[in-house]
Amino acid sequence: MKFRRFAPDSILGWLALILIAGLAASQALTALAHNMDRNEAIVQIEDLRAAERVATFATFLQHTAPVLRPSVAGSFSGPSMTVEVTNRSNVAEDTIADRRLGHLAKAVSERLHGNDWQEIRVANGTPTDDQKAKGLMPIRTSIGLRDGAWINFEFAAIESLPLATVRVLAWTGFSVLLVLGLSFYAFQRVTRPLESLTRAAELLGRSGRTEVLQETGASEVRRAARAFNDMQGRIRRLLEDRMQMVAAISHDLRTPITRLKLRAEFVEDQEQREKMLRDLDEMETMIKETLALSREDANPEPRAKLDLAQLIADSVEGMEHVTREIDPAPAIFEAQPIALKRAIANLVENAVVYGKAAKVRLTQSPKDFEIVVEDEGPGIPETELEKVFRPFYRLEASRNRDSGGAGLGLAIARSVVRSQGGDIALANRPEGGLCATISLPK
Repeated sequence: MKFRRFAPDSILGWLALILIAGLAASQALTALAHNMDRNEAIVQIEDLRAAERVATFATFLQHTAPVLRPSVAGSFSGPSMTVEVTNRSNVAEDTIADRRLGHLAKAVSERLHGNDWQEIRVANGTPTDDQKAKGLMPIRTSIGLRDGAWINFEFAAIESLPLATVRVLAWTGFSVLLVLGLSFYAFQRVTRPLESLTRAAELLGRSGRTEVLQETGASEVRRAARAFNDMQGRIRRLLEDRMQMVAAISHDLRTPITRLKLRAEFVEDQEQREKMLRDLDEMETMIKETLALSREDANPEPRAKLDLAQLIADSVEGMEHVTREIDPAPAIFEAQPIALKRAIANLVENAVVYGKAAKVRLTQSPKDFEIVVEDEGPGIPETELEKVFRPFYRLEASRNRDSGGAGLGLAIARSVVRSQGGDIALANRPEGGLCATISLPK
């Protein structure tokens, strides 16, 4: 769970993470293996060189007269190695050599010839602070001669080398950045069509508007874009056929309704006549609103940039019992002005009719604009908050002949707002009344 919090949220992020992790692990393991092999090879070469020197000096001193050996050994001594000939060894007899020192003793023994060597001892010395800082290890070597003399050597050898230097790290970092730069360009070419597909799907889901995708990119992405374009075409044709059918039915119903009105006028019972006429008026209102909705879907209004504050002012112009509270920050939004104005007006009119008064607020957040319409009415049962957006659905309280509504106002308002990429939500206010919120993305 903690890892998910920091994990990337996009394909590009995951590809970058996989590449970075893979490159870092590969470079680190490769550099580690290389440097370990290099360090071991360097140590072996240093030990072989030391063995050559020790064997050469020992062979020379063995053939030197005993009385001259101390002075000759002193002439061999230098900053990198000290040599002396004494009557005792500088390495304890019971010293156990480790693997490296055992190899060094074996290398010295292989380079010494003859039977004049009694014993070869190798041990670690005590390093100084300077040697520790340089990664050096003092080594003592004693070679015993048959005549009882000991040739003692002391020199410093490389103990270990750093697995990574600043130069190696710099080159590694440069190579990783270079590969990442080239890979990022390739990743973008792969993921850009996916981003276009995502935007088109979001646009289709929010507003129903379609956007033909370019069928570019990898073969899988091209197939997905082609399938999406085909799906959009089928959905568009389905909606067009449905709206044409609804418009045709609504148009054809107007003629029999007119005939029924004429016949209702000849009904002698006044009460029954008025009821029949009211029902027919209501049916005619429903048909008119249905035709208006189908015409709007068939001929969508052009989109334009508008000031939401001014649009709200135009929407509520002439309405009574309406107050406004507008955020002074600029609220510029691209939409269909007349359609969005009608949606706002529908919400405000409902608030005035059923809630006595309406308060309209315009606020904004980093992500969207919000147009909030609040009233002081009785509210709506929680179970009905979503149902009222269904076409021709009306609450029991509004089923009176004075309302004049056909149950399409909220359905049209939500359809309009969603076509702009936003949405409408209803909620009951804690202090009483209903709150309708239009959310429009920035």
